[in-house]
Amino acid sequence: MSIHYDKPNTMKPYVIPLFILLYCLGCDNTEDLTNQVRDSISKELSEKNLEMYGLETNIISLDLVGKGGNEFVGILRTNEIRKKGSKYYISGDSTDNNFEFEYDVHVISDGGKFQYELQGKRPKN
Repeated sequence: MSIHYDKPNTMKPYVIPLFILLYCLGCDNTEDLTNQVRDSISKELSEKNLEMYGLETNIISLDLVGKGGNEFVGILRTNEIRKKGSKYYISGDSTDNNFEFEYDVHVISDGGKFQYELQGKRPKN
């Protein structure tokens, strides 16, 4: 008579935690990328809008999701206010001087550098 012991499968307990770890690492990278893109857009869009249209631009939010590979897509929400003293400012009606917009955002990142494109500016209803 021989006694047979089954060797316990030591991989099963590690599969789920490893998957969660890899998933969370991806979340941090997307979050970090979102923060970097938001900072870059904020600076560029603020300078462009102020120079061209007399608008002070504040970023309300930027939401990015992975499209696949190194591509990300998302929506940028802004609050754009006509600055007093600019030629575009309307002194009689303050509601015409405050706008909320949404932009479509496309981002390509290699993990260290990124490139973004803003498209489809539309008023937020």
